[in-house]
Amino acid sequence: MSKIKKEFVVRDLVIDDEYDVIDSELSIMDAAKKMKQIGVPDLVVVEKGSENVLGVIADFDIVQNAVAEGLDPKTTNVKSIMYVITPVSLETPVKEAFARMRDLHVSVVPVIEEGKLKGVCTIHDCWSYIPDQVPDDIGLIPVENTRIAEFWLASVSSIVAFVLGILFPLVGTFGFFNITQGSLMDLLGLTGLRGGSYNFNLFTVKGADLSVNLIDIFLRSGVIWLLIIIVSILIVIFGLLSVFFIIYASFGDAKNIKTSPIVQKILPGLVIVFMILEWILYAIALALAGPSIIVSVDAFGLFLSIVSMVLILIAINRDYVFRQKEDSKSIVPEGTK
Repeated sequence: MSKIKKEFVVRDLVIDDEYDVIDSELSIMDAAKKMKQIGVPDLVVVEKGSENVLGVIADFDIVQNAVAEGLDPKTTNVKSIMYVITPVSLETPVKEAFARMRDLHVSVVPVIEEGKLKGVCTIHDCWSYIPDQVPDDIGLIPVENTRIAEFWLASVSSIVAFVLGILFPLVGTFGFFNITQGSLMDLLGLTGLRGGSYNFNLFTVKGADLSVNLIDIFLRSGVIWLLIIIVSILIVIFGLLSVFFIIYASFGDAKNIKTSPIVQKILPGLVIVFMILEWILYAIALALAGPSIIVSVDAFGLFLSIVSMVLILIAINRDYVFRQKEDSKSIVPEGTK
């Protein structure tokens, strides 16, 4: 039987009551001194002469909104640079408190009870108390925690894809096309090469006794080889970025932090576009080299390229791999019932 989903409220959190307050009319220098004295990065700002909560001032606000703007810390008051966030009560749903901080990109929200400051809660306090509103029923493999499973799947898949599809052809473990000795001699205008097979990698042509930079072929054979070099550079750049963005986006999903669709799918997907384009450009360049050039597809290289692209697609569309088990459709933090 599945667990009953509980709507957690701020009262369920551990309210930090050690955060102090500061008068809205005091200077930011006073605020900085108080933060240092009591060892906190934020202070709740209250209206002068009352307990009415106006907002919060963080050490980041002092740096970004005062120091970076050249304001005088002795004359600039706290109220002018604080951030305004609507306080929550003990009965406010945790998901709502989290949303207020997330939308303002801040980490603290005041908690009030009967108009008086009770303490503060942080965005970190809220993370593990936010239940899924809709059970994750999309996917093939049932798991206890889909977000953690998706994070590890995305991380491992993106790293393996980078190694197979980018690092291997970069160091020459496999290539895109193979070319015979005589054909390479015709293409490069060289003589004296021993027999054997040579393959085209991301930036070089490698064989048993020769390694030629693609720039040398470009200088001899035309602009299309320059395009291959440019796409090779883009493959390396976007390959690294795809690993970063995929891991970052999947970590954000695990922590209920929204990330842009550009970061989620578009930027990581570009590496697939460039990998396909690399194969096409190589095929065109070698076809234009003339009928005397005899080349063949590096079958192992093509296989690993396809595997790499599939892994990237799996990492991008990780939501469709795992689904939540029937008996774990709610997130119940440790220590609660």
